[in-house]
Amino acid sequence: MKRLIAVVGGIVMALMVGIGGSQVGVSSARANLTFKSTSVSLTSPDGNFQHLAGAHPDLAFAFDLPRISNLPPEAKNLELPTEAVRSVNLKLPPGFVGNPSNVPACSLEKFYDPYLNTATYCLPSMQVGWVELKDGSVDGTEELFIPIYNLAVGPEAPARFGFLYLGVPVFISAGVRPDDFGIDSGARNIPQVVAVLKSTVHLWGVPADPAHNPERAAYSIPGLPFKTGGPPTPSEGQLKPFLRNPTSCEAPATFTAALDSYENPGVFDVVPLSAEADGTLFQFERCQDLPFEPTMSVSTTSAAADSPTGLAVDIDVPQNEAPNGRATSDVRKVVTVLPKGMAVSDSSAQGLGACSPSQIGIGSNDAPTCPDSAKIGSVRIDTPLLDEELDGAVYLAKQNDNPFGSMLAIYMAVKGPGFYLKLPGRVDADPATGQLTTTFDNTPQLPFEHLHLELKAGSRAPLVTPRQCGTYAVKSEIVPWSGTAPVSTESSFEVTGSCPSGQFSPALKAGSADPVAGKSSPFTLRVTRQDGEQNLAALDVTLPQGLLAKLKGVPLCGDVQAASGDCPAVSQVGRTTVGAGSGPTPVYVPEAGKAPTAVYLAGPYKGAPYSIVVKVPAQAGPFDLGTVAVRSGIYIDPTTTAVSVKSDPLPQILQGIPIAYRDVRVDVDRPDFMVNPTSCRAMRVTSTIAGAEGASASPSAPFAVASCDSLGFEPKLSLKFSGKTHRSAHPALKATLKMPAGGANIGKAVVLLPETEFIDNAHISNPCTRVQFDAGACPKSSILGTAKAFTPLLDQPLTGPVYFRSNGGARELPDLVADLNGQIHVTLVGFIDSVKTGKETARVRTRFLGVPDAPVSKFVLNMKGGDKGLIVNNTELCRAKPRAKVQLTGQNGKRSVTNPLVKLGCGKSSQKR
Repeated sequence: MKRLIAVVGGIVMALMVGIGGSQVGVSSARANLTFKSTSVSLTSPDGNFQHLAGAHPDLAFAFDLPRISNLPPEAKNLELPTEAVRSVNLKLPPGFVGNPSNVPACSLEKFYDPYLNTATYCLPSMQVGWVELKDGSVDGTEELFIPIYNLAVGPEAPARFGFLYLGVPVFISAGVRPDDFGIDSGARNIPQVVAVLKSTVHLWGVPADPAHNPERAAYSIPGLPFKTGGPPTPSEGQLKPFLRNPTSCEAPATFTAALDSYENPGVFDVVPLSAEADGTLFQFERCQDLPFEPTMSVSTTSAAADSPTGLAVDIDVPQNEAPNGRATSDVRKVVTVLPKGMAVSDSSAQGLGACSPSQIGIGSNDAPTCPDSAKIGSVRIDTPLLDEELDGAVYLAKQNDNPFGSMLAIYMAVKGPGFYLKLPGRVDADPATGQLTTTFDNTPQLPFEHLHLELKAGSRAPLVTPRQCGTYAVKSEIVPWSGTAPVSTESSFEVTGSCPSGQFSPALKAGSADPVAGKSSPFTLRVTRQDGEQNLAALDVTLPQGLLAKLKGVPLCGDVQAASGDCPAVSQVGRTTVGAGSGPTPVYVPEAGKAPTAVYLAGPYKGAPYSIVVKVPAQAGPFDLGTVAVRSGIYIDPTTTAVSVKSDPLPQILQGIPIAYRDVRVDVDRPDFMVNPTSCRAMRVTSTIAGAEGASASPSAPFAVASCDSLGFEPKLSLKFSGKTHRSAHPALKATLKMPAGGANIGKAVVLLPETEFIDNAHISNPCTRVQFDAGACPKSSILGTAKAFTPLLDQPLTGPVYFRSNGGARELPDLVADLNGQIHVTLVGFIDSVKTGKETARVRTRFLGVPDAPVSKFVLNMKGGDKGLIVNNTELCRAKPRAKVQLTGQNGKRSVTNPLVKLGCGKSSQKR
């Protein structure tokens, strides 16, 4: 008897409930126990087929099993199945659901009393149908009729039903298939006590309908079998629907029955049932008539501009539960478009995790094992099928490792009694604007009245509000399973606080880690921006004079490598750190354990002799947005050698995620690379910073080094005349300056030629104009000689011609300009005049008043003589023993004054002359 009851209970469970349950596996092996016949019928109380979508039909499931044909003579009056039934299961099509909450529930105490096990005290209003069956293990048994009741539910299942058969209680639980959210329930491990031969289960679409009064059990002893056609028994319950047809009319639906035996467990006879017994397909009709009027509303947790915010989305779908009406269409798809300016918040990445496909377990009823760090929100669903709301979580899906293969995706995981609803949602970010579109498609064909999805608030909220104040609309398109037109809805929120004032005032900090004059030291630059201001778009920073880099021996990153940032490690000169995101807690890259950032030295770029490549692997939290490579030209002022670094535009958006720069730090820390000035005067690091919306700012930072007095200053200058030495001859001049290492650099040089030399005005002709000089088109006649400078900062010396260059009449004589080229370009300008001090004869003077604060180990100047010579002898040099006067001033203020004897090529013949 227990066996018989369990079989019938499994069938009832499969038919009655549209929520919760466990999936039944079906073997592909050939079954030995098979259905002799089986059918499903959907009818109205008057017996006509009821295939209207969303209608409330009565359901009948019938099956008959084959009998043993060669029973022994002593059992000739019995009928037994060919094998002992182990389980019977029925898979209902998606969308065919039952609503036990519309029927009063009978408590367990009233349903079954173990001391009075022949009776139940459930009220007629609690009955949801009845079962008729034939037990072949009892000689001459006719078909029996047993009422089925709605029972109080526990946390293990969304619904529970039961009936008593000859005092034996049967409890029936049900659930949802995790793959298509349809019903997949059944009775398993049925006791081998009763021989089930034939059964028909009847469930009522509207249990309280008076049409079912003749089939309702009387209250007296309803635990015993009864026959229909007795005195009508009213329900006294509310007239509410229990069963509901699907709300989709796309294709004929299929019920699937499965059966196995104890002799061959797990080997199922599977029979798909896609039509009534007369062949009429289960093609549901007139979906276009189903009601569908959803609405949507949104709200944010922050009303401040450009701030992290939570977001609450509420979707309401009014349900039609009129017993003679038709249900509201289920929701198939929801597409939500956030306004432009509302985007993923960079700040949310700090500490954020992600959920992998194996952790969420789509398609299974296992509890998700997503890390808590991946939780970005919560969800509540109010469904008419349950008395309690369903609660769940919203998780961030793993980038590219999700059902869509997309960068952004989310999961909703909702816990129900005995089941999970786990839904993936695709999130598309516009690559140009960052505007977000979220799509949940093929959602369960289960009704709900209200859905509340809330993304978390706080400084690590996943979204950021738009930068400008105003009213912003969130638009949704909600698609029904009925196939009718989508419903477009719109809701808005306001941004009213922290409205941008147009101010753009980024801050700049810079300095050497070890600010000792002339020493090597790491250098740090930092630019910060406040919330509400325009985003950083480009940086142009000029270092103080004398703050230079030792380029010697540093391999350069090639152009092809520089374009992608894949530079060799030998080219690295520093690191960078980027803080991005709105709110008080921006996320910093690199995070611990993530790929490091790097600054590389590269070659010429956009007219600059050198460049740097800043490589930032954009990896934060679970996001990997690729590698950002920003190249910046290193420009060197040819007069002062002051270094300016001009960046390319900073990326404003990566794969649809806007980058809100808040803190940009560059640490140039290659050993012995950066060299401090040898001047201790107060200077500044200056900049021009561009904003993303056209603003510009010029913050600066003070800069100074110390201990200049400790630097030595011992330059050595030697002069040599060559060529003819007699009066009116034009000697060639060679000046050689040597500087010992570790001392102060030259800041100013004044050289007075011996009294034996004059400027030959007749040789002052056709100087190079400034226009010609700037264009690199000086005439050959303006070249007075050559110069060469050796510096420990470069691999090769700088060389170039020395020009006579016009100064536009600012001085009596043109200027002497050494145009030095090589790894960099430097112009050294000397002013030529004639001075007389005291009783001395007027002397030719050359002044270099703005010598760059750069280390030079040796400088050689060669001036032409002969018919190209600028200076002329006013006496015989070999007799005069000429001396020059040299005044050199270091960048640290120390002076060196010497009167070097000019070297001459005087032999005996020259002395005779």
